[in-house]
Amino acid sequence: MLHPWVIAVQSQFQTAANPNAAQAMSAYMKSHFPYLGISSPHRTELLKPILQKENLPSHSELPQICNQLWSLPEREYAYAAMSLLAKMQKQLTPNDIEWICSLITQRSWWDSVDSIAGGILSTIVVKNPDCLWEKFGPHVESDNYWLNRTAIIVQLRCKHQTDTTFLETAILPHMHSKEFFIRKAIGWSLRQYARINPQWVIDFVNQHDKQLSGLSKREALKHL
Repeated sequence: MLHPWVIAVQSQFQTAANPNAAQAMSAYMKSHFPYLGISSPHRTELLKPILQKENLPSHSELPQICNQLWSLPEREYAYAAMSLLAKMQKQLTPNDIEWICSLITQRSWWDSVDSIAGGILSTIVVKNPDCLWEKFGPHVESDNYWLNRTAIIVQLRCKHQTDTTFLETAILPHMHSKEFFIRKAIGWSLRQYARINPQWVIDFVNQHDKQLSGLSKREALKHL
């Protein structure tokens, strides 16, 4: 049985479906998912009333709600789950990381992985830096490259708190990867940290110049 919060989202979204827009949105995502055809600004407006404080579910209900939204075919429901997590991120703790990471491995694509890893999980790490190695260290050697990407970009919001030893550990095993999303993640994580410590990034890129892909290096040094 669907949770009432999920039913409320369905009610809002189904009345706003736009089949013509849905085709274009699905094509943009390489036809990985069907869409209802609701634009991001419109989706934000539709979610606004049910994301009001008085309508939010309890923290304990989040896994059920997010998993139910994730299992619905149209991609907008996954976006609704991410909006809910973002709204309630102050309540999230390291104990939530495992089930949130399970979303990363379901119906995976860059839109969900980046929002969860670089946003929601990164915020948890900022507040709880001691959880970094325990929770994300295993993802470095995972056979799932979306979890590898998660480990690489999970410190995007850490700024001066960035653990460079972990960043290096997350990047080094994947420098030879041919996977676009891994190469891009390496460059992205380095470019973000270059805002804080450009010399560290320059030194890292120079040290591993022959191992890093051209894409990773260009992304890393883009604003230097």
